[in-house]
Amino acid sequence: MTANWPPPAEPQRWATIEFRAMASPCRIVTDDVELAEEGHRLVKTLEQRWSRFIASSEVSAINRAAGELCIVSRETYHLVELAEAARCATGGVFNPLVLDRLELIGYNAPGQLNESAERLTPSPVTRQPIELYPDVSAVRLPLGSRLDPGGIGKGLAGDLVADALIELGAERAQIELGGDVRLVGSHWMSEEWAVDVRDPRERNRIIARLEMPAGAIATSSTLGRAWRRGNLDVHHVIDPMTGLPSDTDLNAVTVIADRLWWAEIIAKAALISGSDEAEAMLRRHGVTGLIVHCDGEITVVDDATRLAA
Repeated sequence: MTANWPPPAEPQRWATIEFRAMASPCRIVTDDVELAEEGHRLVKTLEQRWSRFIASSEVSAINRAAGELCIVSRETYHLVELAEAARCATGGVFNPLVLDRLELIGYNAPGQLNESAERLTPSPVTRQPIELYPDVSAVRLPLGSRLDPGGIGKGLAGDLVADALIELGAERAQIELGGDVRLVGSHWMSEEWAVDVRDPRERNRIIARLEMPAGAIATSSTLGRAWRRGNLDVHHVIDPMTGLPSDTDLNAVTVIADRLWWAEIIAKAALISGSDEAEAMLRRHGVTGLIVHCDGEITVVDDATRLAA
């Protein structure tokens, strides 16, 4: 997803920085260069703490210490706290402890997807809770489990950057992290933002335009990271109930919410749940959005004022 830009003829009243982080292309647009650079610095700092691909990260330390107490920074504690809260809120449809299963199906490194023909067998992800110790900023994973921050990490990073820029005086900001978008204030040219949603099967085709005030938009899709593994088509969205790529009848779910981490959670949980439950899940959690079915049908879950398909 991308937020629409002001016309080129308009005088430039913003600063932009583009970079890669969290295995994704990123962009921050805000009032001036110093604010944009501060947002960039914060994203890179959070990546160093949260990436499962960085051996020295706090997430890697948490995973090595599974079964034991691990003291972490305030930001990392908050990430794990929200991940556990999201698991409870979704009845386990979202589960952050899927890393072993992700690696088993072949997602071992950024941009490298293992096409081994080894047979995959179901193995449900543990439903044991992550223990939280707020007084000492410590967490304890269930023994034998490993955490994948994944989408919730990108989402929380977007929220923390937005909060930091507001505190530093930004009147407006557009934060894009791997297709997820966090918007602050009003658009440079109007009161509302316009965000285009692309067809998950044909990336050059726009299927909806979200017209909204400040807020967050996240998309979860089975088509973003998909590959062949032997004679099977697999993707990175793991169903915790089976430990295998979700056998969903949806291609993608886009969610609009106040916070980006929450939009990420509901989008993924709705995608895994499939068409029978996805719309009810969005409505139950008080968010709006767009559901793209495998047969091309589009379901709009909306209050009729913020989403135009």
